[in-house]
Amino acid sequence: MTTDAPEPSTPAVGAARFQRYLGVIVGAFGVLYALQTLDALVAGWPTMAGPVGGAAVALVGGSVLLGTVAAAVPSRGRSLFLGAAILFCAAVAVWPFSLTGPVPETPMPWFIGLLPVEAAFLATAFRRPAASLSASAALSVGIATVLVVRGGLSVADAVANALFGIVISLVLVVLISAVRRGVERADAAQQAALDGYGRSRLDDATEHERTRTDALVHDSVLTTFLAAAAARDPESEELARRMAANALRVLAHVNQSGATGPVVPLSMALGEAVERFDPLILGWEVEVGALGDLVLPADAAEALIASMVHAMSASVLHAEGATVRSITMAELGADGIRVVLADDGRGFDPREGRDPRVEALQSVVELMRSVDGRADIRTGAGTGTVVTLSWGSIVISGTAPRPERTEVPA
Repeated sequence: MTTDAPEPSTPAVGAARFQRYLGVIVGAFGVLYALQTLDALVAGWPTMAGPVGGAAVALVGGSVLLGTVAAAVPSRGRSLFLGAAILFCAAVAVWPFSLTGPVPETPMPWFIGLLPVEAAFLATAFRRPAASLSASAALSVGIATVLVVRGGLSVADAVANALFGIVISLVLVVLISAVRRGVERADAAQQAALDGYGRSRLDDATEHERTRTDALVHDSVLTTFLAAAAARDPESEELARRMAANALRVLAHVNQSGATGPVVPLSMALGEAVERFDPLILGWEVEVGALGDLVLPADAAEALIASMVHAMSASVLHAEGATVRSITMAELGADGIRVVLADDGRGFDPREGRDPRVEALQSVVELMRSVDGRADIRTGAGTGTVVTLSWGSIVISGTAPRPERTEVPA
């Protein structure tokens, strides 16, 4: 049984493509509508004859022509439509000085008839409808005022013409803005759907790979245990034990990495926590290596910052006689970080449970352990204290160089 392959779906119009289509439509609309108002120009020409009237007509023609060019050059469409609207405003500003007699009431005055063209140009140039509506309403009122003052038109007719201009402009601006917003929302919905599909495919692939890796590691652990059971000398038993322990650590890392969660850039997390460091940072020398764009899971970043604050507090409050305190940050592998906090103050004996630093630094160990990191503390009476915080896949998988012995009991 065979099935036909599905035909590729038609690509979405998209906001950019809509803007191109809109430019072509508005450019053609401007030409056709301007041609339909030629009878009004012919009827009113005797009242605006002369060089000034010719300049006003030329500016209107330039405005319509620029709108046509905007339709042909979509990459500059919005700027060109704005220029076309400005030319029309210039024509309106020149036109009153050309009037030499009463403007005929019929047909509709030429500049009133051209208002829909100007409104369409403005609606295409501006994304916010309020700007287009304000400009169109101002032009309508201005033209109507000129018709009363210079053109001899009655107030009632001028008001009717102004209302015509405002209503037509409102309809065009609202229509264009509504369609544009609908297209943008469709684009956003389509992008969200694509993102969700991409994430689901990635999650499926990750889960499949994790399951396959789990199976392989389980087999490796089982094989290692069988080899350990068959070992006959201490060296073989020790080797099998280390292999099994490492395989189990790798399996734990695979299980942990299969869980998805929010991630944050470390630099942003440190910046947001600056108020937590402010009371403690005085007297510390800070050296930040090339951390680049290191990104950590949100819980790991929070645990790292909280551990740094605990370690700094323990040093500031209890490391008497310290003259040097330092913090050094550096990348650890491809996805990890190591932070070393050191002071040369009075150290302490980890076996002395009454020392307040034992409890404080024990909380650091637990915090880092909760996010599959580690905290190594090296200290001794009179030798200072060094706290090393590590997080990353190298730490979890156990492939890092053997750490220094932790003095605080885990």
